[in-house]
Amino acid sequence: MTSQQTISAKTVAEQLAEKLNAKLNYQPKGDEDGKDEDGLETLKKYEEELEINDFPQQARWRVTSKEALAQISEYSEAGITVRGTFYPTGKDAKDGDRKLYLAIESTNELAVSKAKAEITRLIKEELMKLQTSYHPSNRGRYKVL
Repeated sequence: MTSQQTISAKTVAEQLAEKLNAKLNYQPKGDEDGKDEDGLETLKKYEEELEINDFPQQARWRVTSKEALAQISEYSEAGITVRGTFYPTGKDAKDGDRKLYLAIESTNELAVSKAKAEITRLIKEELMKLQTSYHPSNRGRYKVL
């Protein structure tokens, strides 16, 4: 009777583990799925980082908005995450911290390059807008005496 309980407890544990693995898209080492004939993993992860800390605020806002990130992710099929902390120009990042950057991740190398190209296109577009727009410096209608 104890062997019956052990088997059922083991079966329940295996079923729960399978559910958790499926939820997390995890392939245990013992599974044959996802491996080629030699037993090597066929799934690769491609990552790229694009530092955006030193771009003007308008350009940073453009590429880090929820809408832009969702659109780029959908278009390129890559995951994009904003990481790091913004540091003003001339200041260095503190120990253990990094300047603001975008982390681009995917299982497909083409998806990562498509996402990077789209992000750089948006940044260039925003920089062109800033260049062509007229910003008078300290020109007002009134003077303070």
